[in-house]
Amino acid sequence: MTEEKVEDLFEEEDLSGNQQQGRDDIITIVLTTDNHLGSTTFGQQLSPTLPAWKREKHQQRLRHAFQQATDFAIGQGVDLFVQAGDLFDSTNPSERDRSFVAARLAQLRQAGIRTFAVGGIHDTPAQRYSTASEALEDASMPAPQISYARLGALHYFAPDTGLELEPVMVKVRNVLVGICGLGVLAGQEGNPLTRFSVQSDIERAAITFLILHAPIEGLSQPDTHAQVSRSSIENQSTFRYILAGYHHNHRHLRIGQCDVIVAGATQHSDFQHLERVEGQEEPKEPGFVFLGLASDGIRWCEHISVDALKLQRLVIHTSELWSNDANEAAATPEGAINQAPTEIILERLGLFCSQDTMVQLRLEGQLTRSQYHQLDLNRLRRYGEEHCFALVIDDSGLDILPAVFLSTSLDDETHRTSEPPVGVEAEAGATLDAGTREGTLSEGQVTLERFSPREELVALAEEWIAATNDEKEKKALRATKEELLAVLDKTGAQFILPSQLEMAPGESRDPGIVGGDAVRETGNQLPR
Repeated sequence: MTEEKVEDLFEEEDLSGNQQQGRDDIITIVLTTDNHLGSTTFGQQLSPTLPAWKREKHQQRLRHAFQQATDFAIGQGVDLFVQAGDLFDSTNPSERDRSFVAARLAQLRQAGIRTFAVGGIHDTPAQRYSTASEALEDASMPAPQISYARLGALHYFAPDTGLELEPVMVKVRNVLVGICGLGVLAGQEGNPLTRFSVQSDIERAAITFLILHAPIEGLSQPDTHAQVSRSSIENQSTFRYILAGYHHNHRHLRIGQCDVIVAGATQHSDFQHLERVEGQEEPKEPGFVFLGLASDGIRWCEHISVDALKLQRLVIHTSELWSNDANEAAATPEGAINQAPTEIILERLGLFCSQDTMVQLRLEGQLTRSQYHQLDLNRLRRYGEEHCFALVIDDSGLDILPAVFLSTSLDDETHRTSEPPVGVEAEAGATLDAGTREGTLSEGQVTLERFSPREELVALAEEWIAATNDEKEKKALRATKEELLAVLDKTGAQFILPSQLEMAPGESRDPGIVGGDAVRETGNQLPR
């Protein structure tokens, strides 16, 4: 199987509309996909810290990015405008987004530009049709694009319309173009490209391309249920070009004799754009693609960036916030906030913030529970709200240090012991008074920390309530907190030390959870 990465072609050439129209054998196309109009992905991820006006601003950016693609198409006087799935983020978009798209499609039509679209995972109901005409006639829960198709504003390829793809034949100047569309439905399995045949009428076309919205092997996770394999692309001979959506990063691949162009999303939907995969090129910024296609090959493929929020990631390890001196770490009184770690984070954070930037603060490493509560997360969130578009705090990389469990045998006349339970290592020099539960620690040792889900729930809920200015959201959070506390209280839970449990021979004395109290071990993540 042959595969070749292809860089943007003919970027230095003058691509004005007059020049393009002077080449009758070249078909010009603007390809856009994964616009996700109406998306609240970042809003949900950041809530309740993202104010309503910023959420609205994010919605405006989504619409503006799509309009940049349509404006470019009109300005260049292209022949075709292609939308390869997930135009909307849901099957029931708002009237505002519907009207916005209708206006853009009307402008394209007025400029003489024909529009073709395929459904995506997010904006297509999980309904199969035997024919494309049946999809257009469905009035129960149609895809939002169908209303535009009924008005003649675009041609819509409904997903999974039987075992045979029906091509649309379009004559552009003196060139006959054959176009098919194929999209996968949520929950679909198998290789969608091998499930269909194409009507033989497409063989008359000089240029053939498939509009695809589906995962492609090598660009998606290996465990994806519905995936187009590289071999199936190489083995097919019907389509000279595949114009693809689904993947949010722009790629241009040549697989066998087929050019596969993935436009990429027009806005960021998460921080995956910052991930670097070894062996793959660095992801481009959000945008769309400007294409020049001919019967004997691609003439140009230019990725056009759009106005988008910048993404930044700041990774801070706990070793940068606290020293290894246990005495210094324990110097802050219980319940008090040690401002030193927070100040360190703020100083670093200031270098990444701007009003058009979304910042992910990723905290990693080991720390004690008391150290975790020394972090002033509310202060960090307020700083992010004031100095950047949004701040996401990711503490999933934090681990609680191993607790030191000391037995509390009342048979010991001194009520002191340095012998830990089986499976837990205690450093030399540590003792614990069984009556007062107070002990002495050797240098570098960590105190025993008892974790109560009830206390943690109350602390986390109060933190969220304090962070939002929306009274309805405050009320909902308080109600949820009370309901969860009531459930916890009904358990009548009590905490049992491992030394109090009767263990079978050879059985491990790992710290257990009994009802409402537990001890957290290394490897468990902090609440998010």
